[in-house]
Amino acid sequence: MRIHRHGIKLIVTTIGFVVVASARGQGDMKSMGSGPAPAMKAPAPIRTTMEALHTSGGVPKGWKFLMPPGNPGKGREAFVTLECFACHDVKGEDFPQTSKRSREPGPELTGMGSHHPAEYFAESIVNPNRVIVQGPGYTGPDGLSKMPDYNDVMTVQQFVDLVAYLKSLKGGPMHEPATGKPMDPKSMDMKSHNMK
Repeated sequence: MRIHRHGIKLIVTTIGFVVVASARGQGDMKSMGSGPAPAMKAPAPIRTTMEALHTSGGVPKGWKFLMPPGNPGKGREAFVTLECFACHDVKGEDFPQTSKRSREPGPELTGMGSHHPAEYFAESIVNPNRVIVQGPGYTGPDGLSKMPDYNDVMTVQQFVDLVAYLKSLKGGPMHEPATGKPMDPKSMDMKSHNMK
């Protein structure tokens, strides 16, 4: 199944509305599906009336878009299928050595699941120019993100699972904010780096 650029954005928005979730987060992790990585628990539903939705601006009070649970094992398969490994290293992973895509340095993803919410990964995939991290490996000569557009070749399920895989990448180094280079978290002063 192929999803066109505007179609996947509409579907992702629809998923957020249909999956309607509380702003408290995605809950506890539990094992599910193929692969060793755990899947996320579905957010609790919010029950409301159409009148309440209209009164509160079209969304339930306290609502925010949360990614539905995905299968990290299937997400790793999507990572390989979409050849994300051509630009992104993940320490400890054994990805194919060859790719149809040219290899270009991109952000290392080792440990990124500890630093960003699932929704940040989702937006980075669907709309990579929403947040442009400046620096080598992140931006092209035009000042825009180097991230390719996968919206025409990725299914919604691959998208959901890929986000779950990225969120499962908990181990590994943190990155120096100014350089993007790995650093030792034991030796850093969190306040001096303005980390969230």
